[in-house]
Amino acid sequence: MTRKWYMYLLGLSAALMVTTTFAKDDTPGRLGYRRVQESDETIVALLAQRIARGLQTNDPYLYLSFVTENLPKLSSQSKAIDYDLTLGDSKLRLRFVKNGERWNLINAAEFATMAKSAYAKLGKVSTGVALLQTATSAENDKTFINRELAPEHQISMLSRRVTTGKLQRQLFSLPAGSALFAKLQQFDTAPYFQASYVQLVTDPAWNRIVYGDYQKWIKAYDGAESGTPLNRPQSLVVDPQGVVYVADMGNSRILALKLTGTTNDLKLSPLGEIGKKTLSQPTELAWDDRGTVFDSSDDLLWVIDREENTLYAFRTAVTASGPVLKYNAESFSDLTALAVGRFDGRSDGNIYVADAGTRKIHRLYFNGAQLISVGSYQGEAEMVPSALATDHWGNIYLSDEAHRKIAKFSPALEPLAELRSDDPNFQPRRFQPLFGSVSTSSNQKIWSGYDQAFLLEKWTEHSGARRYELGIDFHLTDLRLTDDLSTLSLAGKLTDPGQVKIELVPAKVNAPIAGLANHWHNSGTVQFNWNRRLSNGGMIAPGYYKLQLTLRSTYEKPDIVSQSLSFYLPLYYYDDCGVVGHDSHLIRGTRLTTPEQTIVTDAEEVVYRFKNLNPTVTYEVKASYFSAEGQVEQALYAEQDLIHPATRISQAVTQTEWMTIPAQAIADHTLDLRFVKKGGNGNASVAEIWLREANYDPNHPPALETTSESVPQTFALQQNYPNPFNPSTTIEFGIPENHRGYVSLRIYNMLGEVVRELVAGELAPGNYRQIWDGLDNAGRRLASGLYMYQLRAGSFSATRKLVLMK
Repeated sequence: MTRKWYMYLLGLSAALMVTTTFAKDDTPGRLGYRRVQESDETIVALLAQRIARGLQTNDPYLYLSFVTENLPKLSSQSKAIDYDLTLGDSKLRLRFVKNGERWNLINAAEFATMAKSAYAKLGKVSTGVALLQTATSAENDKTFINRELAPEHQISMLSRRVTTGKLQRQLFSLPAGSALFAKLQQFDTAPYFQASYVQLVTDPAWNRIVYGDYQKWIKAYDGAESGTPLNRPQSLVVDPQGVVYVADMGNSRILALKLTGTTNDLKLSPLGEIGKKTLSQPTELAWDDRGTVFDSSDDLLWVIDREENTLYAFRTAVTASGPVLKYNAESFSDLTALAVGRFDGRSDGNIYVADAGTRKIHRLYFNGAQLISVGSYQGEAEMVPSALATDHWGNIYLSDEAHRKIAKFSPALEPLAELRSDDPNFQPRRFQPLFGSVSTSSNQKIWSGYDQAFLLEKWTEHSGARRYELGIDFHLTDLRLTDDLSTLSLAGKLTDPGQVKIELVPAKVNAPIAGLANHWHNSGTVQFNWNRRLSNGGMIAPGYYKLQLTLRSTYEKPDIVSQSLSFYLPLYYYDDCGVVGHDSHLIRGTRLTTPEQTIVTDAEEVVYRFKNLNPTVTYEVKASYFSAEGQVEQALYAEQDLIHPATRISQAVTQTEWMTIPAQAIADHTLDLRFVKKGGNGNASVAEIWLREANYDPNHPPALETTSESVPQTFALQQNYPNPFNPSTTIEFGIPENHRGYVSLRIYNMLGEVVRELVAGELAPGNYRQIWDGLDNAGRRLASGLYMYQLRAGSFSATRKLVLMK
């Protein structure tokens, strides 16, 4: 086996793909690597959402580097986009201009005034009625996707055992740092594209850097050419120009190298030293483009000096004298990891350092002159942070050696997801998302992150290097109704920036009937509110529903579609009388709509009819009314039952309290609300109507009557479907015409204990279906296994088996 084969394995963990219609050689393309290729409009939407997040959390450092105090001079190449940002009840019109490589907010003064006013108006969200605490499961997390290094060779990972067996050599003794130089040039004619993929790995035990190009060559560099051989090299970084910076700890310096030569035969050549008279034990590096990737004149190199427990910033030019900045906070104990924050691939001013002594990740902000401490994340006990890294959108990846995991955080250090493994040989040391530069045939330069990451592990017989794909997932953490049942609120955690589309789907039908949200969002907590109104203006009917979530990644991947567990939405109707679509229950009356008022009137009575009500459920109604002209006395009836006595109304608005609907008024599943004139010289009228289920308990939702109009002749309990099931199943049963009284439907475990009571109350004769979500009466998810369900009504009892399977 040749060295070429080894670099094929190593290259698989680092090679990138650029989609091009001109490509004749699809070797990189077949690896399936995708770079961010979003439109300017999407990038502006994500930047606006980052600004909103900064406002809501009082964290201006999330967006400060994108705010321009003075309007820049626009060239013919400049592009401007206006974006309406909704913040509470306020809308902020933001204007963004792209000058050069990145977008900036230019109406900064106006924005600051509007933002302060809007932020002050943000109110607290009601706790409401919880419907689901965990509507989607994190068990099938799609944030980290393990990919084989060499599928055709059935090689899932790289290790000492693999390289010894295939190459008859170890290659590494103690790999410590890794970096990738990826550059692709596109042409309109043959050879259509030319690519360089150079993976670099430091080995402090053998004092060298191993590096090689994709399937072409492998070399080693020991520093002898620089005049001083490498001595325990640690971290290394590379910029888009191919300049490699190495933390040469034993020599107390940063060694700058340059990849020179032809594409097929690149080599490392020394450029000079940085920090030789300043540093003691440099261990970790981070390259900072300062927002201009392809302009190296303002670049900085951030360095952790382990011995001094200090963070330094140096100009990347080897001729620069001394550090630009020295930072040593009293809170620092043992700095071990370092990363630069990003947005859209470019640095955003945020700097992250990990402290093994205090088990914290510190977030700092560099304003061009000094570092400002913004906040920190407190890690769990015994955390050992060996490395930090950021991706295209500034998400942070912490390699924790002690807990053998990779933890992903948002730019604001909000935990997003974790990569763990049951494999005892999983020993992560450095997780590295990949970046590369592209030069198009039109001379456009693009710097982009890719949906791939290289994991460097402890070098043993069974561990060494793995490849992961960066994915996107949404964990729905809370679903609730406001206390008055008028608004459905949901909250979840998005593990990567993307477009979140949420639709409502009937439990037994896969076709969405309502759209709740469809927006681009950054990673982190996402919240939506829905007023339960359909696109045609009507309100959603009560029943069992699921949420369908469609996620679109910024990496041009196929959309991810998933559905939540089923939940019951109780009845809530609001009719804005006089508005077509909002008063869909109107039976009698004339709409009167003006710019000042909407109302329905009639000389005798206004009638609203509500169908398909459940006689076993208690409902309550509220109304507001006024007289369009003159005065009138009117009363409110539910069918023939008086529920609000005659009241004199005029042009001033009168609003009732909530009133209970008598059970006999809905015995036939239909309710007529009648606003009856009793006297006066005006017409009967109504302006608004509210109808809702009373005292709704989400732990005991009502059974749903089926659409069948026939009433069964005998009791019936059907076999649940699906069976086995996960996460929910449907149970159908029938109550005959001759039964009047109490009905119960209960779930039992194999010990005969009641674990869930699904139905408990009087049911009218009819056919019913009930959905069980696998939870007990306390809302806890039950274990897999065999359960029984039993229907009891009078002297009738029937029992069947069902299987919950995870």
